[in-house]
Amino acid sequence: MKCSCCSTNHECENESCLDHEFEEEEKEERREKIRNIVLLIWGSVCLVTAFILQKIDTNYSDISWSLFSDSHFYSSLSFIAFILYTIGYLPLFITIGKEAIEEIREGNIFNENTLMLLATAGAYAINEHPESLFVILFSIVGETLEDYATNKSRRSIKKLVNNMPLYAHYINSDGQVSEKNPEELKVGDQIEIRPGEKVSVDGVILKGKSSLDLSSINGESLPKDVKEGDIIYSGSINLSSLIILEVKKEFKDSTLSKIMELVENQEEKKAKAEKFITRFAKIYTPIVLLVAVVVFLLGFGLAGFNWAEGGRDALYKALSILLISCPCALVIAVPITFFAGIGSASKYGILIKGSVALENLSKTSIIMFDKTGTLTKGKFTLVNHPDKEAHRLAASLEAKSTHPLAKAIVETYQDELYPVEDLENNPGYGIKGVINHETYFIGSKAYLLKNHINNIIEEETPFKVLYLAKEKEGFIASFVVADEVKDEAKNAIYSLKQEGYKKTIMISGDDKKIATKVASEIHLDEAYGELLPDEKLEAVKNAATGSESVAYVGDGINDSPSILAADSGIAMGGLGSDAAIEASDIVIMDDDLLKVAEARHLAKKTMKTATAVIITSIALKVLFMILVVTGLLGEFAMIVSGLSDTGVMIICVLLALTMTFYKPKYLKR
Repeated sequence: MKCSCCSTNHECENESCLDHEFEEEEKEERREKIRNIVLLIWGSVCLVTAFILQKIDTNYSDISWSLFSDSHFYSSLSFIAFILYTIGYLPLFITIGKEAIEEIREGNIFNENTLMLLATAGAYAINEHPESLFVILFSIVGETLEDYATNKSRRSIKKLVNNMPLYAHYINSDGQVSEKNPEELKVGDQIEIRPGEKVSVDGVILKGKSSLDLSSINGESLPKDVKEGDIIYSGSINLSSLIILEVKKEFKDSTLSKIMELVENQEEKKAKAEKFITRFAKIYTPIVLLVAVVVFLLGFGLAGFNWAEGGRDALYKALSILLISCPCALVIAVPITFFAGIGSASKYGILIKGSVALENLSKTSIIMFDKTGTLTKGKFTLVNHPDKEAHRLAASLEAKSTHPLAKAIVETYQDELYPVEDLENNPGYGIKGVINHETYFIGSKAYLLKNHINNIIEEETPFKVLYLAKEKEGFIASFVVADEVKDEAKNAIYSLKQEGYKKTIMISGDDKKIATKVASEIHLDEAYGELLPDEKLEAVKNAATGSESVAYVGDGINDSPSILAADSGIAMGGLGSDAAIEASDIVIMDDDLLKVAEARHLAKKTMKTATAVIITSIALKVLFMILVVTGLLGEFAMIVSGLSDTGVMIICVLLALTMTFYKPKYLKR
């Protein structure tokens, strides 16, 4: 594939090329918006002006093709009105015609644009010029509303590129350190990873020990303690001490690059879903055309194929059917239904990126969740209750540490702390300090054993445990720390099951035991732990088999591929990463899980309303078609046809607008 930016024959991954691509897409969107606005203004001015002129001209109030044989008609206001109708209609006709041709080239012959062209051309042919311009004008209004509501993703790839490390501290053969582009690193090279820096490539620690933030990789907020011989991954952030890393994978093969590649692939594979009205038009358009052709041929045949004696009337009836069937009500009311539903959702902090996203959510049958930051708060808290003195000792030792487990102990102790002397922090292990001339230790079981504390009473828990001990006397207390489940999580899962989900599943990068414990607490159907981003992605793909469609709820960079792969991707936006938010179809703005259930309920309600609009429109149009075909309307067929279309449109729009009065089912009003 040839890159349009740098003119090389490859799938371009250069950041400048990607930026160029995004800029071109944004320019094209702006051009399209400007075009639609100009067409709307131009068409509206022509329509209103022509309609007024036609009403003022009492001599030629009804414009018909027969008037063109009258020389006086060319100097009338009605002729000017005809010109205005025509020059207002043609640019809109050409614009929609181009879109229809593009659809036909892709194999979609009967699309909403085809229906729009045939119906409005038919209306124009039988002298319903205002109707013709009005309908096609409002199709542009519907498209503009749709574009505004959609606000499609700016691609999470760009966010991931921005997340990539810009340089690495390369150790030369003489021991000197210099900055080097990560893409230039080779397997076997040695680099420094300084405190606060992002790891640029996958490798093994040659020297040093530290704690790493792995949230970009597995979504879990608890740092991982690492030491010499441990393998670490690109995208991790070094929190405490300098470490020396030997490169084991080149930049293009590193973990964060692979995540970026997964996101890019899923973006390409997630084909643009058809709009609701597009799928409907595939059925509606050929049926309407068939009915109109049959009516004309039958009428013409019964008249002995005599144009003057019945052929003209047959054509009149056929064109009247086309006018009645004009999709004005559908083209306007269906987008308004979605627009009103999306607008109602936004009132409650639920951002839905367009009608396709809303429709897809309504059809999902399985819902999958990330754990940390999605089902849990992403903040660690002390879950057991050691005695106050033990808690004071532990908080005093941990007060100078920035480790999340330390914060959980310190923040839950509100009284005065002891002064600590000779504080010794051993990253990845624990802390040693002197309080009131006595030496204390707090940390992992391995750390206490290393310091000859052997009488440890172990906790039976899947969560993280810190043990407090006193030199010579031994074990004092244990502190169980866990990522707290969100208060509304259990109720949210119950509500989602009420909304028709067959299965609720958690896929997490955290420990399997912790994942199982959390799932049991909030009554999830299944739970899987210790999954990397590509494994999460496979889990989503495996769930979406046969007739089952999947919604995925996540919040981190590591969730982006899964969010894109799901039929409906939902990002928890309050704590979520930019990549997850941009990759998603729906964003919950404040991390309230009940809003996921509310979004599902609103999506189903919107689809029911859209279906009601279509059924109402078709039922009324069929009724008027019967009246026309049977001849019961006589010479008033054309007038009734025009009025019926407008009347049906008004009824359907009013029905669509009921979504603006949506009342939440699960949230406080």
